[in-house]
Amino acid sequence: MTLICVIVHQPECPLGHLQRVWTDLGCTLDVIEAWHQPVPESIDDADALVVMGGTQNCLDDDVWGWLPAVRQLIRSSVSRETPFLGVCLGLQLATVALGGEVGRSDHVTLGMTPVGLLDEGREDPLVGGLAGSEAIHFNDDIAVSLPTGATRLASDPTGQPQAVRFAPRAWGVQFHPEADQSIFDGWLRLSETSGWQVRASRETALTASQQIGAADSALADVAADLGRRFLAVVEAPTGVRVA
Repeated sequence: MTLICVIVHQPECPLGHLQRVWTDLGCTLDVIEAWHQPVPESIDDADALVVMGGTQNCLDDDVWGWLPAVRQLIRSSVSRETPFLGVCLGLQLATVALGGEVGRSDHVTLGMTPVGLLDEGREDPLVGGLAGSEAIHFNDDIAVSLPTGATRLASDPTGQPQAVRFAPRAWGVQFHPEADQSIFDGWLRLSETSGWQVRASRETALTASQQIGAADSALADVAADLGRRFLAVVEAPTGVRVA
């Protein structure tokens, strides 16, 4: 049975759709709630590592004391060719852990956003099935410089990185395949203390919530496709490219 280690940074940022997808496919999930559980130095017993999102800046080590351990875990996992997926903050943590740079965008990306696959992305074993899809964004930090050897797979409509392959078995997505309307609405409530509302109007956020609710089935399909494709990579022998 496939064992996936999942790092969660906040109660408001759960696995959502991805938990249902992987559980239905027979996976065991070892969920580490990093705000009160220790982040391991390695995941020798697990078949893959997934790092979820959060309101943290990826270098806010003084505030969120577990972030250095997560970055080190990402580095060691990728170097050992353990399959890795970073979601939003997870992508940003991987970017800096592997030698890239993350910065503040000049705008917040909020709500339903087209997945802008590039040529490399259309042939990619993880995100290649998402052509023509939309996904949920909730971010104003972005990868501004990718690590050496990384490949951008998708860009959002403003040209910012949306999906990245860091190594043959390591990816990050800036969008949120796990999210649904209830999770998104929780982020809106959290934004009242985290400062998101400074850069996005309440009206814009409420409209985004309504659009997400109307797209529930399509968003579940995006999560199912991404989750199945990631599992196929996990279960394939090292060095074998999954179609």
